[in-house]
Amino acid sequence: MKQTFREYMRQKKGTKSLLALLGIVLALFQIYTGLFGSFDALAQRTIHLGLALLIVFLARPVLKSKKSWTRYLDITAVVICLGSIFYIFVRYDWITAERFALISPVSSLEAVLAVLTILLVLEAARRIVGMGLVVVVICFLLYPLAGPFLPGILHSAPIGLRELLDFQYLGTAGIFGIPLGVSANEIALFIIFSSIITRTGIAILLNDFAVALTGKYRGGPAKIAVIASSLMGTITGSGTANVVATGSITIPMMKRAGYQPHFAGAVEAVASTGGQIMPPVMGAAAFVMSAFTGIPYITIILYALFPAVLYYTALLVMIHLEAVRYDLTGITPEGSLRQTAKDYGHMVIPIVLLIVFMIIGYTPRLSAGVATVTALFMAQLRKTTRLSIADMLEALEEGSKNLLMVAIATAAAGMIVGVVDLTGLGQRLGAGLLALSGGLLLPALVLTMILSIILGMGMPTSAAYIIQAATVIPALIFMGLQPFVAHMFAFYFACLSLITPPVAISAYAAAAIAQANIWKTGWTAFRLGIAGFIVPFMFAYGPSILLVGPVWEIVLTVTTAMVGVTALAVALSGYLFCTLKVWERVIAGVAAILLIAPSAELILPGSGLLVMLIIIQARRSRAMKAGVSL
Repeated sequence: MKQTFREYMRQKKGTKSLLALLGIVLALFQIYTGLFGSFDALAQRTIHLGLALLIVFLARPVLKSKKSWTRYLDITAVVICLGSIFYIFVRYDWITAERFALISPVSSLEAVLAVLTILLVLEAARRIVGMGLVVVVICFLLYPLAGPFLPGILHSAPIGLRELLDFQYLGTAGIFGIPLGVSANEIALFIIFSSIITRTGIAILLNDFAVALTGKYRGGPAKIAVIASSLMGTITGSGTANVVATGSITIPMMKRAGYQPHFAGAVEAVASTGGQIMPPVMGAAAFVMSAFTGIPYITIILYALFPAVLYYTALLVMIHLEAVRYDLTGITPEGSLRQTAKDYGHMVIPIVLLIVFMIIGYTPRLSAGVATVTALFMAQLRKTTRLSIADMLEALEEGSKNLLMVAIATAAAGMIVGVVDLTGLGQRLGAGLLALSGGLLLPALVLTMILSIILGMGMPTSAAYIIQAATVIPALIFMGLQPFVAHMFAFYFACLSLITPPVAISAYAAAAIAQANIWKTGWTAFRLGIAGFIVPFMFAYGPSILLVGPVWEIVLTVTTAMVGVTALAVALSGYLFCTLKVWERVIAGVAAILLIAPSAELILPGSGLLVMLIIIQARRSRAMKAGVSL
């Protein structure tokens, strides 16, 4: 094994060997702490962020220039990173036990290290996330200094520079706050687990299963994309990564079946984005939600289950209607599902184990750790999934690289949360939201939706959600929403920003694979995913859609909402038994809203409108087949 490891490292040239070593160390650190318990909060987060920063500065040059002098900037960043981490551990007892935050004086060395650490995190965010998050963080960091001179709700008490640096660097607030803690304790392990199990060929099993389940039916290739991407999403919890992983297979399959390129790309984008709201893994923001609210992660999964079902139901119905309209046929499976199950079926065991452990009540961290080790063991049982030592090391390295964006984004977003806590800005912004909405819930929800989507366009979902958790979500709770409903509402729209133009990242990634117009793909994805934009408003007014409340109410809501999203799909696709006229689409849309809404009083009128539409459509369809015009 030593020889194999040596050979693996020998294949890496120059900086790549150091990067490989750091990536493997980071992954093993996460697996170890997942299985045997994390370190003290500050130590766990410092090691996690420190390794992530080192990898970023070594893997992503400051400039794309090939000039050698630019590497000195990266080396300087590495040295500063090592120094700031080293200081925390050298003075660990002083920082965690002896000093008092905002009371004990900050030394000049600590102030310098705090400034440098902030700059390191911002620079890492620029390299791996983008300028959107960096600009937002800088604005928040400047706010405590400018607050005393600002009017209205933005006015704040004076806060000194050293107080700000103290809060951001020395302790478990600011950079090393709750968001980074979630990344260091939970999210990282799930990303590593995803990297390992994906390398074993689980995507082949999921794709073949989807082909066997839906391939032979009308529009089979598109339905395959939905099933495969939703299943893959339960593992990866990432929208854009899902598009790349499954879209390269499903998008060409849809195009060959007759779907237009932009529609094929949109289907994949919507299906993949749903991975962030699809239990049991969901997106990184779901773990952050658990940390902010104190709600067990398994409970959040239960809340998210039925809205995810509605999301995918609406998508499947629209795909089916599109296939019926253009008479698109299914496909015949090329291979044997039995053989695929024989080759790869045992890799389902780690996923099942992950779910079972969380249901039993073990922490997500331990559950993911056990599932990761189990995946490594199960992979060795068959030749088709067997991983060599080199494959395992490659998977660990890849997992570490995949978690960089989350680690850096949560550290940067933690600075925003720190400023909000330090200045009390969250309460004042909440008051501003109340004033803008006139104290009415619906305008407040609309404003929150707009903010969620805008933030989600410029930064990762988790960072967009964290900003809202510190600012507008408390206002929604003050207006009467239950905390879990307010958090779920903001979480949903932060996820859906991936398919919302003008910056629909997942849709544009799918458009590149489909070789389609990005705008047509983006707007088609928005239309196909519209159920995701409506359902949050519904559970804001009645949490029974989140499976909360009396059993009879939940059963009624589930039943009518399923019919409602079907009607919504009909309205958006413009087809039922034949093409709908404009007024028929309006009837279908109104019926959908009435049926999705969690209110028993609206069921009867909604059902009546839908029955009327079905009768009208059935008569026209029969007349058209008979050659009679109605």
